[in-house]
Amino acid sequence: MSSEKTTGHAIHPPPCLESTAGYLWLAGLGSAVLTWAAFFPIDAGPLGFVALVPWLGLAVTAARRRTRYAVAYLTGMLLSALTTQWVRVAHPMMYLAWLAFTLVLPLFGLVVLAGVRALLVRGVPLTVALPLTLVTLDYVRAHFPFGFPFLEPLGLYQRIGFGWYFLGYSQHAFVPFIQSADLGGVYLVTALTAAVNGLLADWLWSRGIRRWPLDPAVPLPWPHRRLVGLTLAVGFVMLTNLAYGLYRLQHPPFEEGPLVTALQGVIPQDVKNERDESLIRAYRDLHQQALQQQPPPDLIVWPETCCPVDYCEIAPGETPPNSFAEYTRLCRRAFERFQPGVPTLLGLNALIWQQGRQYKYNSALLVQPGPERFGPRYDKMHLVPFGEYVPFGETLPFLRRLTPYDYDYVCVPGTNWTRFRFADRYGQVWSFGCLICYEDTDPDLARRYVATEPVDFLVNISNDGWFDGTEEHEQHLAICRFRALETRRSIVRAVNMGISAVIDPDGQLVALPACQWSRSKKVEALVTASVPIDGRRALYPYLGDWVPALTSLSWLLLAVALPARR
Repeated sequence: MSSEKTTGHAIHPPPCLESTAGYLWLAGLGSAVLTWAAFFPIDAGPLGFVALVPWLGLAVTAARRRTRYAVAYLTGMLLSALTTQWVRVAHPMMYLAWLAFTLVLPLFGLVVLAGVRALLVRGVPLTVALPLTLVTLDYVRAHFPFGFPFLEPLGLYQRIGFGWYFLGYSQHAFVPFIQSADLGGVYLVTALTAAVNGLLADWLWSRGIRRWPLDPAVPLPWPHRRLVGLTLAVGFVMLTNLAYGLYRLQHPPFEEGPLVTALQGVIPQDVKNERDESLIRAYRDLHQQALQQQPPPDLIVWPETCCPVDYCEIAPGETPPNSFAEYTRLCRRAFERFQPGVPTLLGLNALIWQQGRQYKYNSALLVQPGPERFGPRYDKMHLVPFGEYVPFGETLPFLRRLTPYDYDYVCVPGTNWTRFRFADRYGQVWSFGCLICYEDTDPDLARRYVATEPVDFLVNISNDGWFDGTEEHEQHLAICRFRALETRRSIVRAVNMGISAVIDPDGQLVALPACQWSRSKKVEALVTASVPIDGRRALYPYLGDWVPALTSLSWLLLAVALPARR
């Protein structure tokens, strides 16, 4: 008989690492599919709370480093390809943009994985490590590479970045849960959602799959007492967040603001690019239908660049070429023939002659009835790369071939947060700020309209005719709901091909073209509603992006202060 003592526990040999490769692929693919399903077109938002749990197995596995990151990158490519496939329908050249998204976006996922592991080997649980890392990298992705404010003094600042598909956006329909966006923006909602994923992963990898090969550098499994403590902490935070949301939703009815009509045409992009009579006829007819409503609206909003007549202006003291001066006179005469009837916000191109050259802007122009026709103008600040400007176009002119236009369509960014003002039928004056196209995916732009000289509501004008009825329409609207929450301001959306809407300050939809989101795109419609006016203040416009600032600083302090386990 053996003299060795037995403990009564079965002794299992460690699993073969090579045999776990299939499980790693299954975990990566599972998270990719779950994350995709949490967004449109499926919109299974609750999956957002569990979608990253399998993927976090890559952070704790003892598999080779190259295997871990290869699985993360290749399954990330699948996720990026699925979520951004709508980009390709805009134009044949946009297949290259789709390819770029597919190849580049997974790199941010690799950094998230490395960041989570860096904290994990220092004894930080996934419940904490995932929110700290994910929120930080979401902020970086939303501003990469030249959109960081600290670059402005260096002359390198340009609003840019891809602020779509944050984990928090998957919860757009969970209205009580997302009310805290008025405190910390969508970043706070992402942090809370990620914490639930991290907590479930801590339990799973500590008490669930016991035969999963754990990296010796990872201090797992966690003691049961620690897991219970994490669970209580996350439960307390979630309940507090829900209580705050329910409290914010319990308020008197909103004040009724001006009656606004958003026009929604169905003009495909190839037709719109022609800027011919069919475009102006479609929106002129919609405008007349809006005026025939009883009562008529106080404000009519056209979508982005759906007025084919350019607004031209010559700066004082400038002498433009005769061709520009003549074109300016022709455009002015066209505007003189247009009788808006009520204050009207037009989406158009603005051509400004100044400093001896022509500048083109993607603009919103308020046109008033009466002799003083032209109100203020807002020029889009967050331009779309290759759609509205060519990065390094002067240095690398061949990049101009990647644009979807066969002519020069290069805009310059605006610099001013214009406040528009108009009087309703009772003589009361209202103010609003404008966000053009996917500027409503940039939280910083919307909050500036409230942080100083607050406006009464916001307007988003967009041309989503590029995307021909894909899930982009729904996802764009879901993102816009957060801007209403963050600022506690209603948003009126006028979108070519949809989805136009009126969103109240609680992030809830007041008016749509149809009863369902899917039926509200690719239909011609007038979306009319009295704009809800909220007298409450939100903290996010004043505090700004304090959540990613806190997560990045916390990650850095933990990484420096705690020793890594070897």
